[in-house]
Amino acid sequence: MRLSFQAADVWPTYSNDLTKIAPLVEPAQWLNWQQSDQLYYCVFNQRVVAYCVVAATGEALVVNRFSVRELTQRRGIGLFMFQQLLQLAESKQLNYLQFPHSNDAPALGFYQHLGLNNQFEFKL
Repeated sequence: MRLSFQAADVWPTYSNDLTKIAPLVEPAQWLNWQQSDQLYYCVFNQRVVAYCVVAATGEALVVNRFSVRELTQRRGIGLFMFQQLLQLAESKQLNYLQFPHSNDAPALGFYQHLGLNNQFEFKL
């Protein structure tokens, strides 16, 4: 039983899991993210437990969405996904990892835990 991080190459395989994490996202949007190589997810025991949508722009890997399934939060999955995104940004020779702005207290707590600055950026 190992946690893995991977690009979403066949999102329909995990569509039920992704719907539990983000019920308002339409299937066409998942497909669009997959086809544009922006969708990544964490899999544990053959189930998606977290996903993110990213895009490389300028010097930054911009995280447009970052979500961990509620049942699996506070177990290190978000931190693991963050670490994997750092490696992804580094492999693309980018200088920053930028997260979406938020006023949500749990998200802000998580960002603080990661050491993000007040611009929601992490310099590589």
